[in-house]
Amino acid sequence: MRKKIVTGLFLLAAAAMAAGCGKKEAEQTALDDKTLPEIIDRIYEEKDPGLAVATAEVDLTDADALKYSTGLDSPEGIEAAAVSEAMISAQAYSMVLVRTEDSKNTEETARAMQEGIDPAKWICVQADDMEVSGYGDVALLIMVSSELSESVTAEEITEAFQTVCGGKLAFEL
Repeated sequence: MRKKIVTGLFLLAAAAMAAGCGKKEAEQTALDDKTLPEIIDRIYEEKDPGLAVATAEVDLTDADALKYSTGLDSPEGIEAAAVSEAMISAQAYSMVLVRTEDSKNTEETARAMQEGIDPAKWICVQADDMEVSGYGDVALLIMVSSELSESVTAEEITEAFQTVCGGKLAFEL
């Protein structure tokens, strides 16, 4: 009888460990099966920016578009990039997602985005509210004018990204 109880407890513990590992694996790959535009759509399901926005993939072979949209000087180590911006250029709003080829480089890439992006890239407006974060192989840069704070803030978009990532971010810069 005692042997059956010990065996049962062992099997129960093994099942609990397997379930825990399965959950961790699911969290680690929460974004893997989604394209960057799909992730942007999920972020907007969590937090509508209250603006008319357009989302597009960034052509990694176009150095000017890459720099303008992401702040990056080179596509080296980048698998894909997408940007969602206000359709009215007088509204300073830009959300950028970059997928790295190796998740070990995501924070470094995010830092380069933060340092390279021009928050005054629009003709007559400037973003003064910016946050950069990441999860797995995806880096997020959100910048918005504080004049739009009644509709959307960088913090709200970052929180929506965190929710889409399963409630946890790998880093926030």
